[in-house]
Amino acid sequence: MTDASLQTPSLLSPTHFQRLRQRWKATITGNDMRVASDDVYYALSKLSGTAEQYLHTMRPSRLHIWDDLSPIHLSVNFRKSYQRLRTISQSYSIPGSVHYHDLNVQETVIQSLDFISSEIYNASVVQAKGENWWNFRIGAPLALVDIAILLYEDLTPRRRHEIGATIVKNIGSISQRSLKGANRADICLALIGAGIITNEEAEVNRGRWGLSDRDFDGENSIFRLVRTGEGLYEGGSYLSHEIFPYSGGYGVQHYYSLAKAVNILSKSPYHINATELRVTFAAVNSTFVPVMWRGMMMAHIRGRDIARKSEPDAYWGNLFVQSLLYFADTDVVPWRFKVYFKSLARGIWEAAPLPDLFGLNITQAFGMQTVLEERVPAALPPIGTFATPMSDRLMHHRSDWAAALAMSSSRIGRYEALNNENLKPWYQGDGFLYVYTDKDPLHFSNDYWPTMDPYHSPGVTNGQNPQEPPKYKFTAYEDWAGGQDWRGDLGLAGLNALSTDKGSSAKKSWFFLLNSIIAVGIGCAGISGTEVHTTFESRNLPLAGSNFSINGEYQIMTPGWIKPWQVTRENASWAYLDSFGGYVFLDDEPITFKHEKRKARWTDINQYPDYLRYNSEITREYLTIYRNHGIDPTNGTYAYALLPSASEEDTSKFAISPPINITHNTMKLQAIQFNNTHMANFWSGGTIGHLTAVTPCSITWGFTGVEDKYLTISISDPTQKGTRLVIFLDDPDIGGVAEKDDSIVLRWGRAGQTGSVTITVNVENTHGKTHRVSFERISWRGTLEDIPWRPPVKETTTSASTSLKKWQRPHTKSLIQIGSQTTKTSTAKTDIAKTGTAKTIPVKTTPAKATGAAAKASKAKPKAGSKPKPAKPTKTPIKKNSPPKSKSQKQHS
Repeated sequence: MTDASLQTPSLLSPTHFQRLRQRWKATITGNDMRVASDDVYYALSKLSGTAEQYLHTMRPSRLHIWDDLSPIHLSVNFRKSYQRLRTISQSYSIPGSVHYHDLNVQETVIQSLDFISSEIYNASVVQAKGENWWNFRIGAPLALVDIAILLYEDLTPRRRHEIGATIVKNIGSISQRSLKGANRADICLALIGAGIITNEEAEVNRGRWGLSDRDFDGENSIFRLVRTGEGLYEGGSYLSHEIFPYSGGYGVQHYYSLAKAVNILSKSPYHINATELRVTFAAVNSTFVPVMWRGMMMAHIRGRDIARKSEPDAYWGNLFVQSLLYFADTDVVPWRFKVYFKSLARGIWEAAPLPDLFGLNITQAFGMQTVLEERVPAALPPIGTFATPMSDRLMHHRSDWAAALAMSSSRIGRYEALNNENLKPWYQGDGFLYVYTDKDPLHFSNDYWPTMDPYHSPGVTNGQNPQEPPKYKFTAYEDWAGGQDWRGDLGLAGLNALSTDKGSSAKKSWFFLLNSIIAVGIGCAGISGTEVHTTFESRNLPLAGSNFSINGEYQIMTPGWIKPWQVTRENASWAYLDSFGGYVFLDDEPITFKHEKRKARWTDINQYPDYLRYNSEITREYLTIYRNHGIDPTNGTYAYALLPSASEEDTSKFAISPPINITHNTMKLQAIQFNNTHMANFWSGGTIGHLTAVTPCSITWGFTGVEDKYLTISISDPTQKGTRLVIFLDDPDIGGVAEKDDSIVLRWGRAGQTGSVTITVNVENTHGKTHRVSFERISWRGTLEDIPWRPPVKETTTSASTSLKKWQRPHTKSLIQIGSQTTKTSTAKTDIAKTGTAKTIPVKTTPAKATGAAAKASKAKPKAGSKPKPAKPTKTPIKKNSPPKSKSQKQHS
């Protein structure tokens, strides 16, 4: 099959090509190249310094340009040589840089390009066996296009033609079903660039329509949701290499290359219109925003990238911000999206604990400078629970902390270890619980991955026997892995864990509440002949140290200590760590505490040539808390609560009088109850109160609506293998149906819609989606608004309400709603009580001014004999136990 591009009539004139080159250059150097902010000054200084270092360390010879990139014939070395030359060319092209239009720099870059072309990378090169194809088809072409665009006026027509021919030849055909996701976006972007350099419209056309995959009728179009393989999924998942959750790595790269292509082509006949980008725009809130914390991409969706010292979580966060700014700087993107993307970019930038943690590059800095000058308000960070069942992930965001749970199943890989990267990943998908707090926001950025103990991964139950070197691309053994959100605020997750070597197993459940995370486990077993541990915490302590106490008794935790300590406590009820928050132990089994110093190198977990220079020894101190179930246990258990960002006093109160009740922790059923809400994983069915699960499933049910008007039930199939779920509800308080999903069928057991009902849920091919049904409560008596002649009474707060018309997280009503016009709505502020529920606090709203007939009617006098309505009591907003405002919240208050 031939590429579809070759039959298209000419649409581009020389003027078009000139404008395309100008737009491409602007994506590298920025549109408005003024040094008007500290970020731009820092980024420009960093760029100039890096370029100067590369120029200073050049040692041209017959084998290389730089000593550490020798021989040049290895694909990783010529690709990295191009990337360094790109940095030098960028410094050469930006006013204010020390290398701006330096003719010596120009000549050095051109001579280096000629050397690489003559030695290895040209239109005649053949990829050697064992070489990484990515260097030939993506890495080197993208860097080479940028260099040619930046130095376009300084290159001869012959050199431009040779560069274009080299890129086109090495990319080869894109009519491949295996070319998907981020790789397709990168390759098509490079093809567009090759055409722009050489004025070859055929390549621009091939790259543009390659994004849509016209050759296979859009089968692998990057504008569509996918059902299998790589790409964006419904519900917020992004998978790469078929089975690995990767929205924070390949997903961001996919988004970045697409945004750059949209930006460059926006004023040409090959522009990408807004209709094609609907899925792309929707993915901003569903796929990317939930996996960000304080400007950083969370670790559980970054695959093997966590083992790269030079690409930390902030690097990928900055790249996502750059993508948003590319989209916002185009005419094809609707105005409301432009405003929202700028607002979101500013919100991410302001939320970062250290804007210079990794440092904005010069393009990002110029873009953010423009946003700040336009005074676009910052979007608030997300609050709530986000489950992505197609990737076995769950994220839970609160105002000053966040958690992310990484699971695996027969559908999703445990970990990604490829190209000698991520060499100690054994338990990264076995219930690894990442907790981020404002007390120590850089916890996972502080050389965590080389120094952490892989045999004590937070949240994981595993044997202590040494593991074999990691393998590539395999899934877990069991089907059950998944979660659901409840009203957008709370979350439930479950995992049937069986380790890679099948030496340890457990049934595990997590309950994500407003101010805590409850974790319970049963069936903790092992057959490896070693101890089996469940790790409650393994915390990388700040360099300045952190106070730690057990039952209020402080332990010695002085930074720089030499002798480690370890203690097992029989009577530990709670513990507190200043740099995290509280830990409450909800059973009577012994707990082990360990404080140790760990030494490692980044090369211990990454042997890919790009990262071998990070071989200095690092020392970090860790606090580890775990349950030792013994050698080859058969039915170990655990139950504990994490209270991130809580005070020591609140932790003590929680331990004395827990606001939650663990009602079940058995091999058949794990469940908790708080207030009027139940959350349960029915491993093989069971009964709690009025509800019986006939089939295995996850269920959350409780009262919702104004003054608990409704009983709402959320149901999901974490195995994703079922066809029907059956639940029986025998509750005399339920009346008619308020709302239900189309997948739910109800069969009433009595005359009329009351009391007893069988709920059947069709879950076939729903991929772990949550299904909901709401019933009216017979005992509900209404509110003052429904009974107009009630005398005034003292107002009481009620549980947080959720619209029954539209299942949507309250916090997702962003400044600009995707696909609809912006509307002003009055919302309710929620106050987090220590009991784990939200209280609705009324917010005073100003009614719209009446006009016309309505205004006259409002001024009319009441009819004779009619009763005047009593005045409603004034509603005063109540602030109780409200958390301190974040930086971005203060700007909106």
